[in-house]
Amino acid sequence: MNHSIKAALLSALVFPGLGQLSTGFKKRGWILITINLALLFVIIREIMKKAYVVIAEMQKSGSVMDIESISNTTSKLSGFSDNIFLNSLLILLIISWVYSIFDAYRTGLKKDKNLVNMKSG
Repeated sequence: MNHSIKAALLSALVFPGLGQLSTGFKKRGWILITINLALLFVIIREIMKKAYVVIAEMQKSGSVMDIESISNTTSKLSGFSDNIFLNSLLILLIISWVYSIFDAYRTGLKKDKNLVNMKSG
């Protein structure tokens, strides 16, 4: 398997930035890994905050913790599903992940060209 495909698959299926690390672009790879880890951390933190609000509301009302009551509680809470901050973070994560895939493919092509030039030269 050539380096461009391997790098793109690593960034797409394992974690963004790993493809850059595999092609030797270590600084770029670590930057992408750090950005994506930070985004994931903040997204998980925001989701956990919302989960704690739902749990507190259910405990206050004495509801049983089942799917239906969780769904009803989340629908009653105003602004629960239309969080612009969380949606923006998710969009940034997707953009960063897709950029990482294309960049990994591009850096893999550079490595493939260098290997061909070294073999022919």
